[in-house]
Amino acid sequence: MPQDLEATVVRNIDAGHGHFLLDFEAPAAAAEMRPGQFVMLGIPGAEILLRRPFSVCGLPGTFSDAKPGSLQILYKVVGRGTTLLSSLKPGAPITALAPLGRGFDLALPSGVRPLMVAGGIGSAPFPALAAALERAGVRATLVYGAKSGGDLPLLSWFRERCTEVAVATEDGSAGERGLVTAPLARILDDRKPTRIYACGPNAMLKAVAAIAAERAVPCEVSLEAHMACGFGVCLGCVVPTHAADDGAPVFERVCVEGPVMPSEKIAW
Repeated sequence: MPQDLEATVVRNIDAGHGHFLLDFEAPAAAAEMRPGQFVMLGIPGAEILLRRPFSVCGLPGTFSDAKPGSLQILYKVVGRGTTLLSSLKPGAPITALAPLGRGFDLALPSGVRPLMVAGGIGSAPFPALAAALERAGVRATLVYGAKSGGDLPLLSWFRERCTEVAVATEDGSAGERGLVTAPLARILDDRKPTRIYACGPNAMLKAVAAIAAERAVPCEVSLEAHMACGFGVCLGCVVPTHAADDGAPVFERVCVEGPVMPSEKIAW
């Protein structure tokens, strides 16, 4: 069940190029959260009406230097809310509604490779996922795409924790020049049993879903959506799905039925 928490900022690390890693104490929520779930954060006293949704980036055990019982979120400064968030210092109060949403399926059959596909800040849920898989005895592969080399937060962390990291940037400033779909297709060419976990812009997710469908590779996508409540009441974050038996689109809530959904379920 989601808990409405009053939390305290432990640290708010500048990760470069407008990216920040915020660490806050929330032991009750941290004990329940799973990779792929999210939190709704608010700043007491700030003139911002609604809380903001953020994927959980770090759970207990994800980052070795994190305080026990804390959670981490990775965010990029893009507007007024995240600008205010980036100004918070250790000890600052925040509010958090957590845990929320449906997380990733961690039950990998033996011999199946976990393949994470991230687009820019879409890498946010993957440290928690990679660490959870590693604790289960499996190391993930990461395909990491972005517009430029400055849009690849925590790249060095992933390189230390993943079996392989393939990077593609649109301007060629890091890794190969092009879209993330090119290295993804090459990796899948080995036909090794694989499950894809993807998070990033909707256009990227649609392309990854198409590649997965062509190759009959199971794929989960973590969707992004504007949210007002985070727990299914406002109906502001619905997406069309193929849930109906008659083929008619059914609108489902990203905050409850998602944010993680099987890619074949989405009516792209």
